[in-house]
Amino acid sequence: MLTCPFCEFDNINSQRSCKRCGQPLQRWRVIDIPRAGAAAISPGDLDPDGYLDGDRRYRLMSPSDSRTSFGATPLVVIDCQPEADTPLQALQADWLETPALNPAEHPLAVTVPPEAYPYLALQADYFPAVPELHHAWQTPQRTLLLIEDRSIWLSLAAGWAAIDDPLQHLQWLFETTLLWEALAPWQGQATLLTPQRLALNENNLLCLTQVDQMPNLPLLPLESLGQMWQLMLDGGQCCLPAKVKTLISNLAEGLLGDLDQVQTTLAEAAQAYSPPVEVSSTPTPEPEEAITASGLDPDIERSAAGCEDADAVFDTQELSDDDDGGGPIETPTMVLPMKLAHLDDAGQSHVGQQRHHNEDWFFTQTQLQKVSGPQGTILRSKGLYILCDGMGGHASGEVASQLAVRTLRDYLTQHWSSDRLPDQSALAQAVITANQTIFDINQANATSGVGRMGTTLVMVLLHNLDIAVVHVGDSRLYSYSKRLGLRQLTLDHEVGQREINRGVEPAIAYARPDAYQLTQALGPRGKEDLVPGIAYHELTEDTLLILCSDGLSDNDLLERHADTHVASLLSSRTNLDSGAAQLIDLANEKNGHDNITTILVRIKLQPDMLSMTS
Repeated sequence: MLTCPFCEFDNINSQRSCKRCGQPLQRWRVIDIPRAGAAAISPGDLDPDGYLDGDRRYRLMSPSDSRTSFGATPLVVIDCQPEADTPLQALQADWLETPALNPAEHPLAVTVPPEAYPYLALQADYFPAVPELHHAWQTPQRTLLLIEDRSIWLSLAAGWAAIDDPLQHLQWLFETTLLWEALAPWQGQATLLTPQRLALNENNLLCLTQVDQMPNLPLLPLESLGQMWQLMLDGGQCCLPAKVKTLISNLAEGLLGDLDQVQTTLAEAAQAYSPPVEVSSTPTPEPEEAITASGLDPDIERSAAGCEDADAVFDTQELSDDDDGGGPIETPTMVLPMKLAHLDDAGQSHVGQQRHHNEDWFFTQTQLQKVSGPQGTILRSKGLYILCDGMGGHASGEVASQLAVRTLRDYLTQHWSSDRLPDQSALAQAVITANQTIFDINQANATSGVGRMGTTLVMVLLHNLDIAVVHVGDSRLYSYSKRLGLRQLTLDHEVGQREINRGVEPAIAYARPDAYQLTQALGPRGKEDLVPGIAYHELTEDTLLILCSDGLSDNDLLERHADTHVASLLSSRTNLDSGAAQLIDLANEKNGHDNITTILVRIKLQPDMLSMTS
């Protein structure tokens, strides 16, 4: 049983919050690294109440609570102050912002033991493969790390024996090569040579239970990895093709020293299986082409995203050299498609500092389906995210935004049931329907001018790794990825931007007194005047989508604070609800003149050998 530290109620071990008092039961596994000559942790290292630290935050779970016992693993503590800040939060945020951070020169890292560095450095790019580090400190006798407890996860050895699928085995081998590269700068490659350190999460992704370091020693030769693979093949059933078995044998004997060659051979072996690949029939427009819906003005907004850039990570052998501004650089590594690893979202709205009521409205709906079969396990996703910023006399803006959201939601519920994104005409019709709903009320009430209610719109439809973007007015969609940074994917429908589209210099265009007047909105005018922006994009790397009203985007707020308030949201460790709240707090501090609403959608990907085709 798991005893709650707040009310002493006995919960079952799997309980995440106390059934009596509701307090979270946050547990962390203790990594005890004694100094030379020191013994492993013992009861004498704890205070009389069993706390591991001087602040009395982490209480060691008794053997009756779990498998914890002195002299055996795992040691587990329960967090008695779960609402307090994560001790390493500030340092982790800096590491996310500056991946090449030198811990020896960072003031926040002075008290952090070196054994913690690999966890902090690899979180942004390799979570969940690398476990979360919660806290780390040193005493005269030992170093203590508190990490995510993965002791009950299925081991790789067990998964290898239980799953008779060569493609899944190839996937795990390839994931091992990625971790081999990632751990090298931190002298942590020995981790991959210890079977107890290799586990599988619920999606069969290869993960580590902890990181083992070999400081001040040369990097391990690649043949060590081959020898570990050879033991896996010898220790259980193996359905790998002969080509891969030969590769592993040669690698173990030291006949191969090129990791790129190993990855390429694994990819070629995966190609031979040619599993079926789902292909969407929705065309992806070229960035320079206008997207024209039936019956709409052909002068429709061009995509600002640059779709050819988004595809460049995995469908070409050249990448632009973003570091020095030079030309393309050759990449010797193999082309590898990606698949969905995780998807989550959060949305929040605030009235702002100067408005009396909130005219923004939003809606989020995410569906995840786990599909397992002979070709492995995949996640399929379908998401609908709508944000509207209302306008009009009295409270009519709030009415317009709610009407638009509900109409779009209901329309797409009825007309989006297939296994692909709606085409352009279907999306245009959804917008027309929402516009007509509001327009009819304006006509019935015989309102005019500023009394006519209306709303802006930004909407994202997600199907697996494809998104459709629809927008009207100045509500925006941004994307953030590590490679491309923050990008605005929509262009505002306002007078200043219209003039820029006509060739006017931006400084001149936005010097006009009416520069920020909207040229498009839902409701004030009929469908013949409606020209929604519609674009399609494919996600090829971990991406954060930010839908927002102008209360957040005004004055280039996101652009100016991308490093401090956006970058960390790409990490799976960061809570999106807290991130959305922090963005709204920032907007209230720096802007505050309008309602503030944002929807955050975080899409995490992983390499997918199971979908490779020849």
